Amino acid sequence: MAIHGVLGALAVGILFPLGSILMSVVPGPLALWIHGLAQLFSLTMLIACVGMGIYLVMTFEIPRKDVEEKHLLKNHDTNYHPIMGLAVFFCLLVQPIFGILHHSRFKKLKRRQIWSYFHILNGWVSVTMGIINGALGLSLGPESAKIRRIYIGISAGMWGLWVLSAVWAEVRRRKGYTVSHAVAFNG
Repeated sequence: MAIHGVLGALAVGILFPLGSILMSVVPGPLALWIHGLAQLFSLTMLIACVGMGIYLVMTFEIPRKDVEEKHLLKNHDTNYHPIMGLAVFFCLLVQPIFGILHHSRFKKLKRRQIWSYFHILNGWVSVTMGIINGALGLSLGPESAKIRRIYIGISAGMWGLWVLSAVWAEVRRRKGYTVSHAVAFNG
């Protein structure tokens, strides 16, 4: 169970936001490659996390005596974490497709298109919901309140840096100072 949580926390709480931050701060065409590779690495880590999560849902029972339904998915007090986790996973699984469409259209037209906004919005919503789901998942396990506070502090800090880098890049983009060909609010 701990590995599932560690992989999820690293992927969603640190690496996905970091990959987007890099898109905003790395200069030139290199930004696209660094962003893409960082996000693919994060997605690979998330795939491993989800695989472990599915295994846990299929084999794990809630170890409390006061709980009648011990299966995670059948218990209405616990099923939110795996359901929300799968929803976030599927949204992030299609994110590279939106990114490729965004990049190809942006390269051709030199401006954002509908795919740009799908990519940006899907990234923001999915990662934000993933961070929230991580905190909810920690409330299901035996982790201490200190571990939960550390996770929330680090992931909230990364999310805040992500917002600041996106705002900074958007301001630069609107002033005509592009850091890379597709900056700001990357997902």
